[in-house]
Amino acid sequence: MKLKLALAQISTKLGDVESNLEKHLDYIKQAKAQKTDLLIFPELSLTGYVLQDLVASVAHKPTEDDPVFKHLLKASHDLDLVIGFVDEDSRHRFYIA
Repeated sequence: MKLKLALAQISTKLGDVESNLEKHLDYIKQAKAQKTDLLIFPELSLTGYVLQDLVASVAHKPTEDDPVFKHLLKASHDLDLVIGFVDEDSRHRFYIA
């Protein structure tokens, strides 16, 4: 079995999830056109890296109800994604790993 994977090295805007989401969606579109099976984005690619006090304002849950992930889930049909983001759990703890 062959697996075609792609690495997306993107330039993010710190704390600007909407702008970064648009970049992700563009890369996803390109990867699908090239029949990629797995597209891998860098750590914290949705948020930018040195967040400091922005962590709570950029956290998302990887669910269909989330305003960011609903777009990623819709775009990812026939393509698996690895995306870096800040995850907030039900006890309001934040994870980036």
